[in-house]
Amino acid sequence: MRKQLIVVVVILVVVFGAIFGGRSYANHRAAEAASHRSFPPVSVSTAVARDEPWSPEVNVVGSLEAVDGTEITAQIAGNVTRIAFRSGAHVQQGQLLVSLDDSSQLALLHADQAKLKLAAATLARTRKLYASHAASQSDLQTAEANEGSARAAVEGDQAALHKLHITAPFAGVAGIREVSLGQYVSPGAGVVSLQRYAPLLLDFSLPQNSVSEIAVGQEVAFTVNTYPGKVFEGRVTALGSRVDPATRNIALQATLANPHDLLRPGMYGSVKLAVGKALRGVVVPNTAITYNTFGDNVYIVTPGPRHSLIAHEQVVKVRDQRAGLALVQSGIKAGDTVVTAGQNKLRDGAPVAVDNSVQP
Repeated sequence: MRKQLIVVVVILVVVFGAIFGGRSYANHRAAEAASHRSFPPVSVSTAVARDEPWSPEVNVVGSLEAVDGTEITAQIAGNVTRIAFRSGAHVQQGQLLVSLDDSSQLALLHADQAKLKLAAATLARTRKLYASHAASQSDLQTAEANEGSARAAVEGDQAALHKLHITAPFAGVAGIREVSLGQYVSPGAGVVSLQRYAPLLLDFSLPQNSVSEIAVGQEVAFTVNTYPGKVFEGRVTALGSRVDPATRNIALQATLANPHDLLRPGMYGSVKLAVGKALRGVVVPNTAITYNTFGDNVYIVTPGPRHSLIAHEQVVKVRDQRAGLALVQSGIKAGDTVVTAGQNKLRDGAPVAVDNSVQP
């Protein structure tokens, strides 16, 4: 009887085990199928992490100024009688720009020249008389002084005449003229702006901790949004003599070539300057990095079961960034495939489908 009971119990255990095991397996298969239906592969774009050299750079804003640039002004009052340049034209050093009425000054010059002629004749006669002891030394000194005063008056008249004919102090490009024919101009009144375009000076500043890493002769690259994609190269030609106590920055000045006069004084743009020692590390597109307050991370794509692809979240440490790239210090290695777009739809272990036809 006892043996029969044991057999019955064993049979019941086997039957119920088969029933519940089958149901558990069916539930597992259903859950797995539901899981695959709930999380289809996420479409992402990817890039391969590369081991590359990396030169540390700083990017700051700089502004241009002319090596020679000034506002040409009138030194003596007068009416404009001639305009000898065109607005925006290139002018040569010494070229006449504007003439002011010089009639009164010419008349004064002629009068003073006549006085100088008389004083010179008187001096010559006095010297002869002094040589024959017919004139005193005092007479000779007076004649010399009169001749000197008359000569100085003529030189002053000539200098004033020169100032009435305004010329270019250096070769450059004239701006828009600020005077018209017949206009009366006062001393200090603007006539035209004159700028030399080649070369140009580039002014910018860097934090004081960069002082030990910069030197005269260092290369700089300047870009301006007026010419997208074009880089103007130059070299550092001067460092400031002190650090600004208000900003703790040091002023720098570079000299740029200006081919075809594309740049203008007063423009501002981005200055790129290499500082420090060259590095080497793993470089990925900046879009691969997800930045947050709890740490930066990337998604690495690895092979999964049945020829699938799986994205795994990985914490990384970013050392530097520039030009759309990031230098990663730790967390990934060269050759890893990282997600560059579509991270917002991912979770750790999610299946992915790579579509690199569209890159961020």
